[in-house]
Amino acid sequence: MAKQAGYIKLEGTIGDLSFYKNRDGNFIARRKGGVTKKRLLTDPKFQRTRENMQEFSRAATAAKFLKNAFREIEIKSNGGRLHNRLYSQSMKVIKSDPTSARGERKFELGDMSILRGFQFSEKAVFDQVFKKQLTIVDDPASVTVTVPEMVPSKYLVYAQGTTHYRFSLIRAAVNAVDGTFYTEINASENLVVNSQTHPELVLTLPKPAIAGENYFFAVSLEFLMEVNGGQYDSFDVSMNPAVILAVV
Repeated sequence: MAKQAGYIKLEGTIGDLSFYKNRDGNFIARRKGGVTKKRLLTDPKFQRTRENMQEFSRAATAAKFLKNAFREIEIKSNGGRLHNRLYSQSMKVIKSDPTSARGERKFELGDMSILRGFQFSEKAVFDQVFKKQLTIVDDPASVTVTVPEMVPSKYLVYAQGTTHYRFSLIRAAVNAVDGTFYTEINASENLVVNSQTHPELVLTLPKPAIAGENYFFAVSLEFLMEVNGGQYDSFDVSMNPAVILAVV
């Protein structure tokens, strides 16, 4: 694989060379070729490749599933690489499956706690936007997040024009075998960004404990702008952090 140089950038195919623009905006040239699909799927020499492909496919499916389960976060905190970053973590979960043979390892049998601490936006890391520490209580029946007393203008990093903020605790209930999920949200009111001391804020969601379901709890911080008396989500992915706090 090589990068294209010069002022004229090509996209398409010329002979056995393919030219394209990748996600990072770089123009790449690559020679076509490789083994045929039939050989890849049948030749014993490619057994290990087929095993990898099966698990890569499961990781991609799991990443898409989790992104959809956290749609409320994804539309506000996706910096453009969320799927790829979830895919990477899902692959780690699949590889942690302690019982299945190589190529047969499954997301639902792996260690899903690997996703604890996952930041939804690489551009807005939670502790770089919120300059105090959350308190998390993960007990058998529920997860509770406490936002400590604070002065928002001092402990929040926000864009010019921001007038309000909101914390939310989100629970995604996921059944990876059945391919189902549902979401519950406990959100604060829209709170004013000012120099006054705001009291601590407590958000709690229960653990339904339904057979076959795993629960991913995430906290998000969103900023809003007031215009003519209305408050509107900024949808600024560089400022809206969200992180997975607990996995059950």
